[in-house]
Amino acid sequence: MKIKLFPILSILSMFYGCGFGNPEWRIDQLYVQKIEGTSKVIYNFSAWGGLDSNPHGYIILDSSKTFKVEVEKILPFYNLSNIPSKYDIEGVSHECYGTCGESYYKSVPIFKPIKTINSKDEDINLTNRIYQYRGYSDHENGLQRFVFENFKETKDSLFFYNLDDIESMNGIHLDELKLKKGDIYLQLGKNTDIKKIIADEVIIHPKTKLLVKIRHISLTPKHKISNTEISERGIFREAKIPK
Repeated sequence: MKIKLFPILSILSMFYGCGFGNPEWRIDQLYVQKIEGTSKVIYNFSAWGGLDSNPHGYIILDSSKTFKVEVEKILPFYNLSNIPSKYDIEGVSHECYGTCGESYYKSVPIFKPIKTINSKDEDINLTNRIYQYRGYSDHENGLQRFVFENFKETKDSLFFYNLDDIESMNGIHLDELKLKKGDIYLQLGKNTDIKKIIADEVIIHPKTKLLVKIRHISLTPKHKISNTEISERGIFREAKIPK
């Protein structure tokens, strides 16, 4: 005898839609950054739940509150494009715009935003610049991994010196690498020294808003660096995952 699954699945989806049976989220990644001039913080998280769902992204929350996964509060960005402030947070995302699937290689890349959506969250202005998928992916580099000798910090950037790519066959050497702050993550060792720095950098032309570059970089220090040697401005740090 064949069992008709459609009515059963419809009933289950109704229960989930009404909040009944909400999955217990298992958070596997949680970073937090203070938003200057306010009691607010911004989290970047990844979690897993029922039916292999994987909500992830950014959530704004008051620092006095305990983080919990609230899917409806996830910001619309894939990456941040500025340092979050009490006035505004800017980010980028993409849409197919006729460039997904087989049509991808037949399409012409567009690097200016196809649309910009403005909204508000916790009284902070949000600007989401949405780019064509082809244009976005053409400018997105794969993960680059370096070890570095030392660094310098300014208000809006981090400078790394004497870098070596130790993974690729033709490992390159860089005398200097500049990364703007905003979407930078610190991973700490057990003694709170910095184990690794992960940077997701989006460069947008300040006037035309053309997408210039997207890069993902992993940086490992050659020597001991204390967590306190890098400020909180524009920097995410690992947060304690609530039980």
